[in-house]
Amino acid sequence: MKREIITRRDIEKQIRDIETAQPYLEDSTDSNTARNLIPKQDDYQSKLLKYIPTEVVALYITLDGIVKAAFNPQLSQEYWLWLWIIFAILLISTPLYLWRVTKVRKKKQLVISTVALVVWVFALGGAFVAFRWYKPFYGAIILPLYTFFIPILEAD
Repeated sequence: MKREIITRRDIEKQIRDIETAQPYLEDSTDSNTARNLIPKQDDYQSKLLKYIPTEVVALYITLDGIVKAAFNPQLSQEYWLWLWIIFAILLISTPLYLWRVTKVRKKKQLVISTVALVVWVFALGGAFVAFRWYKPFYGAIILPLYTFFIPILEAD
């Protein structure tokens, strides 16, 4: 499965491209073959899977576990520093990873996926636990709401 979201506009553009090329195709079979290669528009579930940067979230969870094993959160400022460093690196790396490795070219999708990482880290606690106002309840509410609504968005 390719990672970039396929929208109605993408399909319409491909159809226009085929129609523009029609006079240059040798016969109608070439045109029909080209039309059969047009991918289907992503449904809700496909969008959900493509918007969440699961590889980056998994990396964060792994690194968070390593930091928790290495430092005592109640006694060590290094613990919080490392969580913020990891979060910052992954925040910057997420759009780069999606663009370079998974070939996502839609800016809106890159933004939605990067925000998804922030929401996941917030829900997991991470460095946000250092703030007095943070309550796990906030993440427990925000994560399912964000996850429910992001597939409704079109990444054109």
